[in-house]
Amino acid sequence: MNILITVGIFPPDIGGPAVFVPKIAKHLLNQGHEIQIICLADDLSVDNENQLSVRRIKRSTNLLLRWIKTVFLIIKYGRKSDVVFVNGLGVEAAIANIFLKKRIVRKIVGDPVWERFYNKNKTKKNFDDFQKINSSWNIKIQKLLRNWSITSSETIITPSNHLNKFVNDLGSINNVLKINNGIEIIDLERKAQPNKINNLLVNSRLVVQKNIDLVIEAIGILNDSRLKLEIIGEGTEFQRLNELITNLEIQNNVKLLGKVDNNSISKYLEKSHLFIQASDYEALPHSILEAINYEVQILSTEAGGCKDLLHNGDRGFIFSSPPNTYHIAESINFVINNSTSAHQKALKAKNYIRESHNFPTQAQLYTEVIERLEQN
Repeated sequence: MNILITVGIFPPDIGGPAVFVPKIAKHLLNQGHEIQIICLADDLSVDNENQLSVRRIKRSTNLLLRWIKTVFLIIKYGRKSDVVFVNGLGVEAAIANIFLKKRIVRKIVGDPVWERFYNKNKTKKNFDDFQKINSSWNIKIQKLLRNWSITSSETIITPSNHLNKFVNDLGSINNVLKINNGIEIIDLERKAQPNKINNLLVNSRLVVQKNIDLVIEAIGILNDSRLKLEIIGEGTEFQRLNELITNLEIQNNVKLLGKVDNNSISKYLEKSHLFIQASDYEALPHSILEAINYEVQILSTEAGGCKDLLHNGDRGFIFSSPPNTYHIAESINFVINNSTSAHQKALKAKNYIRESHNFPTQAQLYTEVIERLEQN
């Protein structure tokens, strides 16, 4: 079976799809399928360490030209494909499929329209409230394109109950499935629970919706020389966050590490005590799954799929959305003063993902969905 995969971000980019797509592509390849990937990239000369056939399109290209080129490439490589598996570039894939008329499986991990407007400070609405407004022709048009591209898919897969509801509310989709994001479970003998929770970690794209500035400000409020926060990631907020750290004079407490190779993140997880996720919205973040895999305690907003993953606080610590600096500071302090409880929650979370987020099991579910389309 020939499968074309489209995605907006792919290694060396960071982010959930850049973690998921190489793994599922390799799994499908090992099942005997032929795989072609089309993605956006900042650098077209990147070596493909994943041993996959990848066609990259320059992200910085003029938007209209990029759209045309993307649609053209999807048509070109889609002609010999049996199924198009859309993990990004959804509108472009839907336009191309007017000509291809192929079976489309689409994974939904959020709302690109909301994310685009929110990260450009063009809306202050949260994910759910944004769905209720059509305050400008720009929002209306982008939502219409989004809805059309989603409802034109034959099968939709989401990783969370929240996103399942989002898709079902659009209507006209017969087959909406929930398949958990998966991770390759590791067995490790982590040292006994730390007496002190000192090493904090954030692993995220540096964009507005992630609220990393609030986490940095919270470290400033706590004013504890023992606390060390490391921030992995790159994005449009990097310079502003760097200036914030300098202005608060907490350079000894907070380090912006920039982009870290996916294969190197483990060394930061191994020494971390607490992983912090303060985003306004997350589908079901791979970064939290990775932290849980290393038995790192979790402090997160209740946004999107995080509330279900952490079981309303039974498998991690939750603070309400939207977050604010003082609430984050109080929450960090609470976790620090309850290290025994935090350790127990971390072990519960690890046992849960071992049962419900094991990558081989979840990958096989994806394989069955895709192969059923060919049989039908």
